[in-house]
Amino acid sequence: MKSALIVVGKSLRYNFPFLNYIHASIAQQMNLPDQTVYIDKNDKDLFFILEEVISHADNCIIVTSHDSFNLINKVIATLGEESLELKGGMLIPAKAVHYEDNSYLLEREAKRINVIKAIETKTLPSVLITEQATSTLFSIIDIDEDSLRILLEPLAQNYEIKISPTPLIDGWILVEATSNKYGNIDSFFKAAKSLLPQKVIQNSDSIAYIAEALETNHMSLSIAESCTGGLIASMFTKHPGISSVFNGGLVTYSNSIKESWLGVSNDTLEHFGAVSELCVREMLEGVLNASLSDFALATSGIAGPDGGSIEKPVGTVFVGARQKNGEIIVERLLLQGDREYIQTQAAYHALKLLLRVGNDIFLKN
Repeated sequence: MKSALIVVGKSLRYNFPFLNYIHASIAQQMNLPDQTVYIDKNDKDLFFILEEVISHADNCIIVTSHDSFNLINKVIATLGEESLELKGGMLIPAKAVHYEDNSYLLEREAKRINVIKAIETKTLPSVLITEQATSTLFSIIDIDEDSLRILLEPLAQNYEIKISPTPLIDGWILVEATSNKYGNIDSFFKAAKSLLPQKVIQNSDSIAYIAEALETNHMSLSIAESCTGGLIASMFTKHPGISSVFNGGLVTYSNSIKESWLGVSNDTLEHFGAVSELCVREMLEGVLNASLSDFALATSGIAGPDGGSIEKPVGTVFVGARQKNGEIIVERLLLQGDREYIQTQAAYHALKLLLRVGNDIFLKN
């Protein structure tokens, strides 16, 4: 079943936080759209673009800016050769089968069209299209993509499942599992976990997965960040109820703060630098001492675009994870991309190390 999202209005196109909210709201009701189209209400081809996209989609969600809503209603009515009627305080196509505040649903020739008026800083109106999920996301760690395909594709075929992997970072592959008509995703996951013990994360949300494992084992986490600037802490605090397992994070950007807040030695900073394995080891120790948590993460690096050297070029990042009174792992990375992408990759590399040092907690079958 094909689906499409059409976003109408320049005011929405570049409002990335609001767009992320729109996508998240849609994902709660249906699979992610197969196609996303952005268009301005003044585009001379607006009518033909809407007609083309709708003709190839079984489910179509049209999200409009406040000043585009009435125009889109006229276009949608014209495409369906129907009039507009006042319903629920909105002038919408007469054959709308359901409507709520600033949202209505049409059904035409087995197609469903949901038009939504989105207003920035306000709650998004109801998404009126729902569908049973036919796909799910999961992760595989510490395996390369070629090996994953060799091992899992025959298994997926046995259970009428199609897998589509994409590397999130080196050693962490995000996989979409799509069920065919007679597919059995649950049985596929059981077999995959048996084939790849301590490598499968059966959750589309890795942070929620980590948080659940920590809560189940009555354990906690704290973070010391430099180059990632609080990004990892933000990833955790987006989840409600995370305070039960996440004690806090320290953004120690300057060397003096690394010394005074975390106890990183001046000798380490003078002789090895903040971007070093020894500095990250001391950051891990410092944040554990400060928080009394069971696990700690730390990052320090050069996200760019400036600040690199021959010895430590842009993209050089050290990430570390430590379990209290247990294993500690620190890795040196050489990442590529712009500043934001390097920071994001570093965050996921740190999370991957957390899964490793606590594999008896996070990756037990």
